Amino acid sequence: MTRLFSVYGDSISSFEGALPEGWRVFYEGEQRAATGVDSVADTWWGQVIDHFEGELLANAAWSGCVVEGTEFPVGASAERIAALARDGRAPDDIIVHIGINDYGWGSGDAQIAAATPSAPPKLAAACPYHGREAGMAPEGAVANFAASYGRMVDQMRERWPEARIWVSTLLPGRVSGARRPTSPRYFRGVCVDEYNDAIRAVAAAREGCYLVDMAAFGFDYDAVDGTHPTAKGMRQMAALFIRGMEQACAELPRTPYAGADLLTEDMRSAEFCTRPCVGCEHARGTGNSWWHVCERQLADA
Repeated sequence: MTRLFSVYGDSISSFEGALPEGWRVFYEGEQRAATGVDSVADTWWGQVIDHFEGELLANAAWSGCVVEGTEFPVGASAERIAALARDGRAPDDIIVHIGINDYGWGSGDAQIAAATPSAPPKLAAACPYHGREAGMAPEGAVANFAASYGRMVDQMRERWPEARIWVSTLLPGRVSGARRPTSPRYFRGVCVDEYNDAIRAVAAAREGCYLVDMAAFGFDYDAVDGTHPTAKGMRQMAALFIRGMEQACAELPRTPYAGADLLTEDMRSAEFCTRPCVGCEHARGTGNSWWHVCERQLADA
């Protein structure tokens, strides 16, 4: 029987027409043209589902969302998790790639203060700090992320007890065409490895939750702006996600997959700086309009 896959994530997993009506999407219009991601078949998740001969049931991605918190549309909101089903059918597999916005903002409160369209609207409306610019991540940022990530997975397990939940670590994106890594690892003073360790701990502590440790393979993916994958980056992500699924579950079939040939040595990840990007002259942007890009790394690109 064909397995039903549902997708959970942020802008990287969004696509025009695949999300519930009115939900925020990145891959639409000009962004599709700029990235070359022109159909569901071009997305990382579409390629993963196709590789395992599955069927897409539902996509509950929300562009720009964080995990932290409980109010819609954060990752741990009950409404988002309910959207993993469709037409009375429950998912057999839930593939999850989420958390880069938590690293990017440093906290859910920072996004709420900025009152972005992806922040919980009620909390943003009641926030007394509208317009406050995001800076360094506050103390406890990773602990708050870990608690919310665990809550998210627990709600998925409670709502869909028969589903296999595949959660992935976060990958560094590289500005398309750059010859060196461009993604900073200490953006707001906290290393992205700490967020990945939180994801690993959540997966290890829960039955039916499989860790897809994409970061452990040590590759960047090609990204139009340092974060959002191009068509090439989507193929790279798909190859890494499939490889991670195979490592996490011995029962899965081992078959060749498209995109594996794009995991080349020149796309190896590297730590090039341990300074925070906040206050650094080489950072492309660290306020409420932030970019995971170090301009110094682009100097020779």
